[in-house]
Amino acid sequence: MTSFLCFSAINGIVRYLSQTAESIGHIPLPAYEVAFFQNLFGLIFLIPWVVQNGPQSLRTHFPALQICRIALSAIGVVLWYSAISYMPLAQAVTLMFLGPLITAVGARLFLKEQIGKERSLAILIGFIGGAIVSHTSFATGILSLVSLLPILAATCFSGAALMIRRLAKADSPQLITSYLLFFMAPALFLPTLFYGSFPEAWQWPWLLMMGGLAAGAHLCLSKAYASTEISYLIPYGFTKWFASAAIGVIAFAEIPSLWTCLGAFIIMAAIISLSYAEARRKGFGREGPFSKTTL
Repeated sequence: MTSFLCFSAINGIVRYLSQTAESIGHIPLPAYEVAFFQNLFGLIFLIPWVVQNGPQSLRTHFPALQICRIALSAIGVVLWYSAISYMPLAQAVTLMFLGPLITAVGARLFLKEQIGKERSLAILIGFIGGAIVSHTSFATGILSLVSLLPILAATCFSGAALMIRRLAKADSPQLITSYLLFFMAPALFLPTLFYGSFPEAWQWPWLLMMGGLAAGAHLCLSKAYASTEISYLIPYGFTKWFASAAIGVIAFAEIPSLWTCLGAFIIMAAIISLSYAEARRKGFGREGPFSKTTL
């Protein structure tokens, strides 16, 4: 839960540094530049761990998997920060909840995994919830590209989460987080160098805060993935919606619409149903996937 609350706080800061900053006369920072400084400053908080454990602590058992995960995470972060720069926080977070549903469909298409009637119904209901959230775009007959940003970001994050689960079997949470922050910064440096703008004095504390929150969030998330099944964590992930909605109301006067709330609860119910069906398929039995947790 701590990880998801940290991510919610980061969402609020990104929104403030982008769209809101422009509305009060400041130069907004593009999504890739915000992501670059977040990872750069986040790495600073992990330097003491690297110094204490030595260079050998950075040796990974899965270098290729680390690279794939970093690439997916970098693309996902830029897409996600772009989304919350243009969309209300609650609406963007709701659409990103479609990630597990998209992952299930991808597993069926590319991995030939059997879905079954129960899971198929949950996926269908979830996508109906997504359509409700985006009802304005569908009503006008135009599917806004902005509405696709959080969905594409969710797809990237879902793939990265599965890779973290595999990495956590041999690599420590600190190592997984260090690789992400260390290699994402160089990946985002070139667009920042050529197309970004130098941050103003008032923006530096916010960027530094984002780095600390990002380091803490990824550490907590990596530890959670290492200690329990992903299905256990899904109910805690819903705290992102409530926290982001609260930040939107308090900081930006963004009151979630009835359609957003309705769609969010439909998607949450669909994800819980999908996760429960998946847990039963893997043999959790009558207890279900949420009967106990190590968090």
